[in-house]
Amino acid sequence: MNRQVGNVALMQKMNRLKVLNFVRRNPDVSRPNISAATGLSLASITNITSYLLDLGLLMESGTEKVGRVGRKSTLLRFCADVHDLICIFLTEKYINIAYTDLEGKPLEKIKVEIKGLSPEEILEEVKESVLALIESHGRERVLGIGVAISGLVLDDSRFVFSSRFKWKNFDIKKMLEVDTGLPVFVDNMSLLKAVHYFCAKGHGKHDNMLFVDMENGIGAVQFFEGAISRATIGEIGHTTVVSDGEPCFCGNRGCLEAMCSPQRLLKLYQEKTGVQLTDLRELDKLYKKEDSNAVYAVSECGKYLGIGLANLINLFNPAVMVINTGDFEGCPSVLKEAEAELHKRAYMSLTQRLSIKVISGTDENTLLGTAFNLCDRLFDISYPKNIVE
Repeated sequence: MNRQVGNVALMQKMNRLKVLNFVRRNPDVSRPNISAATGLSLASITNITSYLLDLGLLMESGTEKVGRVGRKSTLLRFCADVHDLICIFLTEKYINIAYTDLEGKPLEKIKVEIKGLSPEEILEEVKESVLALIESHGRERVLGIGVAISGLVLDDSRFVFSSRFKWKNFDIKKMLEVDTGLPVFVDNMSLLKAVHYFCAKGHGKHDNMLFVDMENGIGAVQFFEGAISRATIGEIGHTTVVSDGEPCFCGNRGCLEAMCSPQRLLKLYQEKTGVQLTDLRELDKLYKKEDSNAVYAVSECGKYLGIGLANLINLFNPAVMVINTGDFEGCPSVLKEAEAELHKRAYMSLTQRLSIKVISGTDENTLLGTAFNLCDRLFDISYPKNIVE
């Protein structure tokens, strides 16, 4: 009997979370449309949405605008200001911490320069800033903490390896959870940018898409059958493309991101000319003027990038490949060379229907992706302490 009651309660909770997450992704939606999309009866939807309205997680946002005769349905949307989040993303130069609503709208920001700081000192700065925000706004308002980092994140956010930060096996999750008493989720920064693009922005219209992030290295994220694939680690930047190539941050040689990094682009040009450029935009201008040394540097790095992208296509057969220019925003000619090489090396049958989209992501995108992902984690049936019962 107890087991039966438990099963009913679990199913009720699952259905409530299903409805909540659907409305989060589809703002200003009517109850009949929620019913059609989730497969739940209209009576169940009415009960569930009443519960979520009472909890403050949903709000009414007007009535539908349709030409049909009869009563218009009330529209619902996610209520983002009922609780708050703390979103952190770490770059090579800064700690960026934002106190936000549930959709990632910043209410307060902290930015700390970390040049010259040790990993331990960086973590201490993170901890002190987070504790200051919690004390200022009140612990009861905060549902959780999301951390975005450039690096390999495994073992349910516990193992963090970042060649950029020289971190090995840092458990930032445990440290923050012990000091704050709040749930902490750590994820790869490229994955969170993909969450923003495919989920929060709603660009995930195809069954199989890839997001290639060229900021702070090169990461790849797969969006498959309506969700981010967490089975794909995406460390394409640390796949070997030359057995005895340039040394990489990770300690290996010939990694993709080492062979086509901004630093190598400028280094190749300097080796040919003796001229030290400091900005990729200068190199790109010279390439467009058909300067032979600039063409050599750009085509050499573009070639290896194209090899890496072709490998992704041959492995995943995506319908769409989205490339975030990141560190190469000032030198789009590298992407031009890479795309040409990609078409030479990938199976022709896989590239004929492939759509390649180039975008320029922002810090705001990372913040919004971090918040969206954090809510996904907090409003998932596997998380035992979420506020939906």
